[in-house]
Amino acid sequence: MGTNELDGRLISFDEAGFTGPHLLDEQQPYFVYASHDMTGEEADTLIATLRNQFRLQGNELKSSRLKKRNDWSKITLELCSATQGRSRVVVHNKKAALAGKFFEYFFEPVLADNSMLFYRWDFHRYLMTTVYVLMQESSAEYSVLSEQMQEFMRVFDPSVAPDIFCAGGRHPVEIDRILKFCRGYTDIITNRTRHLRPDAGDSGKWTLDLTSTALFSLLFFSWGHKYPRLRLLCDDSKPLAAARDLFDDWVGKDQSAPISDGKSSLEIKGNLVAPVEFGSSKSHSTIQVADLLAGMTLDFHMSAYTENKPVKEWLQRHQLHSHSVDFLPEFTKTSDRRVRIGREILKELANRADTGADPLNGMNEFVRRTVLRFK
Repeated sequence: MGTNELDGRLISFDEAGFTGPHLLDEQQPYFVYASHDMTGEEADTLIATLRNQFRLQGNELKSSRLKKRNDWSKITLELCSATQGRSRVVVHNKKAALAGKFFEYFFEPVLADNSMLFYRWDFHRYLMTTVYVLMQESSAEYSVLSEQMQEFMRVFDPSVAPDIFCAGGRHPVEIDRILKFCRGYTDIITNRTRHLRPDAGDSGKWTLDLTSTALFSLLFFSWGHKYPRLRLLCDDSKPLAAARDLFDDWVGKDQSAPISDGKSSLEIKGNLVAPVEFGSSKSHSTIQVADLLAGMTLDFHMSAYTENKPVKEWLQRHQLHSHSVDFLPEFTKTSDRRVRIGREILKELANRADTGADPLNGMNEFVRRTVLRFK
């Protein structure tokens, strides 16, 4: 793989904390996707330096083994120093990511014809936080709801989530409203997600995967803005292999495209000189380095941010914070205007679902009045 800028700048990727569609795994609460722009020669030199300095053995360096060593913190210090300004990482709290996907696959199908209205006022963030708090509840009842929520987003058949789509029961007011919405608009949710069912093809097989989402963020919001031409080398990944057409469509596209989050316009850019290439850390030293960076980042987050100051400072500079998904505590505070607006929107949608009313008819005016109430 060439290193000439005209041939495309090599960017290498690897992950840590991967559990596929199982985002409720208590032992692996974070997913990390790491990337860097080292050439093969630079990566070889770094790997050789680490081997010599710390007397490391084995055919390849893997963070899963190295983090068990007493000198792991010293190894990470060398990694931080060698990759200053050369790396970008995305970190996802898996439960928060699952809560975000809940909005995407339960609410978005119903609101799709005017979804920007809800994104503009951070309704998705309010709802994500509300669902995340539900997942944190230790009671068996809410554990069942969380499991059924995840299972529906794997198969998109409401029969696997009876406590969400069918059963009654008493719940805290916000959860009750969420369930009323799901039950009242079951047919819309079912019909608009039917194409994602596994038996309908491969399109829905990886809906809960975080790898493609992370690669999208790193490519189009970071590396694509830094280098005019890129070559991507990713660790072997079934989810990425299934989604590679999305990225390969950008081969030879020296252009950008605007996207909106409902409040502002953002630019995505990522001109590729060749289709995404897959490999292994055993065969590619650059993937070894990406593995070490991903493992270092995961280890830091698993330690509850209390250890390893050099890694903390490195992440402040290299983590793509705006594209990392985590719990948003500000959306639990009723003093926050966005929370007040979100609660009223959810109440209105639940009432409409309960009476079989159109979820969007007159909603622009309702939101306008609500926003004025909490000005």
